[in-house]
Amino acid sequence: MEASTLVDNLLESVELTTLLATDPYGHPAIYQILAPEAEVFPRLAVFESGREYTRFADDLPLEEAVTFRIDLYARENVLYQVNTALHSAMRLLGFRRDAQVQDDYLPEIDIYVKSVTYTIKVPLPYPWQ
Repeated sequence: MEASTLVDNLLESVELTTLLATDPYGHPAIYQILAPEAEVFPRLAVFESGREYTRFADDLPLEEAVTFRIDLYARENVLYQVNTALHSAMRLLGFRRDAQVQDDYLPEIDIYVKSVTYTIKVPLPYPWQ
């Protein structure tokens, strides 16, 4: 799974997208790596943070674990609600939450932040198929 695919899948979650802001074009604020609109809050940023083969047969990889870090940014403290909806959406997609950082507030820029890490194991196609 690629980060762009994950963003597309998260955009399909009505529970999640109703809690997020929309950009000037009407799209929910879920971005891959960078947000094109810096002042759209609350928003999510998706980063691929790891990829490794986890199962093998005769030296051929059969499964891949892909890890994503998702950062939540908000001007008001809605991190709990957004994180809950994000967790529901990620579980429906087959992800496991590996870690999450406590809610944080950055007073110098007046933003609430939270980072969450999820992993999914994806079966790879057999080379003889």
